Amino acid sequence: MKHILITTIAAVLLVGCGESQQSPSLETQPTEPVAEVVNSEPPTSNNEKWEIKTSSGKIPAGWEPFAYDSNDEFDPFLLRRRTSGNWDGNQKWEIKTSSGKIPAGWKPFAYDSNDKSDPFLLCRRTSGNWNGKQKWEIKTSSGKIPAGWEPFACDSNDKQDPFLLRRRTSGNWDGKQKWEIKTSSGKIPAGWKPFAYDSNDEQHPFLLRRRTSGNWDGKQKWEIKTSSGKIPEGWEPFAYDSNDEFDPFLLRRRIK
Repeated sequence: MKHILITTIAAVLLVGCGESQQSPSLETQPTEPVAEVVNSEPPTSNNEKWEIKTSSGKIPAGWEPFAYDSNDEFDPFLLRRRTSGNWDGNQKWEIKTSSGKIPAGWKPFAYDSNDKSDPFLLCRRTSGNWNGKQKWEIKTSSGKIPAGWEPFACDSNDKQDPFLLRRRTSGNWDGKQKWEIKTSSGKIPAGWKPFAYDSNDEQHPFLLRRRTSGNWDGKQKWEIKTSSGKIPEGWEPFAYDSNDEFDPFLLRRRIK
C-alpha cells in the first residue's frame, strides 16, 4: 500500500479502536478513569475534520492508531488525526503485537487475521493522561458475549469464534455490562452502532454492537460508507477492508 495522507474539508457530523465525540482518542482518560461505562453519544460535530494515513509502525506526534490492514506487509497500521475541535496535536502513541498476553499499560485495539503468532494489536499513549498500570484481558467468541466483556474487533479468518472481546481487570470497569452483536449488509437498525468489519464476508461484512445495560441510546441511528481515502464532510474513519483495493476505508456518521 502506498503511503496515504488525505486532508479532509469541512465536516458535518467517534472510535473506538477508538470512541469519544469530543476528543476521540482511543484512551485519553484520566490517570484512573472515573468510570468505564459506554455512554450514549450525541450526534457528531458539524465542524469535524479528519486525516488518515498508513504507517509501518512508527506513529508521528498527533496521530492515533485505529485499525490494521492484514494484507499490507509494509505499512499495515492505519492512523487518524482530527484537524478540528478539541484534539491533542502533541499526543504520542506506541503500538506492538501480542499472542494474547497483554502487558500492563497496553490496550488491545485491533487484530491481524493473517498473523498466527502475534495477531493482537496493542497500543499505549506515552504522553498526556494515560494509566500505565491498566490491565486488560482478551478472548474470542462465536457471538455470545459474557457479562463484563466488550466486543472490539473481528478475526475474518475464524469461522468458529470470529469476534474479539476485551475487558479491563483494573480500575473502574463495569463488570456487569452486557452487549449484543450482529452483522449487516450495510443497513443499520436503530440503536446499533458499527464498530468493525469482516473482510471475508461478502454478504454481511459490517459488525454492529449495542449495549443492553447501562446508559445507551436505543434510538441512535448511524450511516456507513466506504472511501478510497478522501473523507467527506461529517464522516469518521473507524475500520478497514483489507480485501478492497479501491475503497478500503470504512466511514461512519451518526445521524440521530
